[in-house]
Amino acid sequence: MQDYQKLWDDRYGGGKYIFGEEPNEYFKNKLNSLASGSIYLPGDGEGRNAIFAAEKGWDVTSVDFSEVAINRAKEFASLRKVNINFQFANLITDNISQEEYDVVGVSFLHFNGKNKEIVHRKLKNSLKIGGYLILECFSTDQIKLNSGGPRKKDSLYSVDELMNYYQGFEFIETSDTKTQLNEGEGHIGDAYVVRLFAKKIG
Repeated sequence: MQDYQKLWDDRYGGGKYIFGEEPNEYFKNKLNSLASGSIYLPGDGEGRNAIFAAEKGWDVTSVDFSEVAINRAKEFASLRKVNINFQFANLITDNISQEEYDVVGVSFLHFNGKNKEIVHRKLKNSLKIGGYLILECFSTDQIKLNSGGPRKKDSLYSVDELMNYYQGFEFIETSDTKTQLNEGEGHIGDAYVVRLFAKKIG
C-alpha cells in the first residue's frame, strides 16, 4: 500500500495539475442540476471538482490517499478563496460517515478486485436517503486505449457491476459510452466511460 501511495505522490509532484484545473464535465453538468448541500468527493486528487463545488456554495469534503495531492488542493483552494474540508483517507480500510451527505461525486475512482465493492458499498452508505450519486469511471473497453486509466481490466467497470453496488437507488441515467476527454495530461483523447446519475431511495 505504501508503494501505491508513493506512486500517486510522485504523479502529483510535478508543476502542472495532472488532470487540469477545470472540473470533470459530467460532474459539473449533473451538479449544476442540484440544489447545494453537503458533498463527498472520494479520490479527489488536486481538488478540481472540490473547487467547482465550493464556488457553487456546496459544503465540500474532499478526500484523497496522496498527501502531495491534498497539499496541492489546499493551495488551489487558497488561490480560489474557498473553504473545503480536505481529508487524507484510505477508502479501503477507513470508515466513512453513514447517511451524512447529499451528494457523492465519483470521477475516475478505480480499485481492483474485491476492493471495488468494499469502497462503493461505503460510498453508498454515506449518502442520505434522497441523496444523489454522480459517477464517471473508465469502462472495461478502456483497456483498448491509452487516454488514461488503469491497465488492469479488473480495475475497470461495467454499468451492471456498478448498479449492483448501488442497489436501493433510482437510476436516473446510466450509460456506457465513448467520449472525448480533455483533462490535463492525465486524461486526454478518446475514452470509454461508464456514467451513473442516481438517487438513493432505500
